[in-house]
Amino acid sequence: MQCRAHAVPIAGKQRRIEETMEAGPLKQTSPPPAPEKDSGQQVPNHPHPPIWAQRLLLVVEVAIAVWAGILVMVLPWTRLWTENPLLAGWPCLKVILDQSFVRGMISGIGLVDIWMGISDATHFRDLSRR
Repeated sequence: MQCRAHAVPIAGKQRRIEETMEAGPLKQTSPPPAPEKDSGQQVPNHPHPPIWAQRLLLVVEVAIAVWAGILVMVLPWTRLWTENPLLAGWPCLKVILDQSFVRGMISGIGLVDIWMGISDATHFRDLSRR
């Protein structure tokens, strides 16, 4: 038993493709480039996002950075790390990842991630106030 699709003539398909391209994003033009500051032309004023949106983005960014940092800092010292079934086929890699200095380096990356999130929060400035 064969499944037959609804046959559309080639000319009909071509016409639909052309109509889609005419109305779609391929025909949109980009805005002209902004003039240089020293050219004498007026530089357009680009509005910044609202302050509440900037602060919400900051809170989300800091929360993700701190959460990921805590995860990366603590994970090497858990049983999930030492009894990982994904490393069963890689005994040499398992021996390396079980070394304390490797665990410490990975925990250090987690500390750096936490530090970067807190640093972003403490050095935040609203864009509209610059």
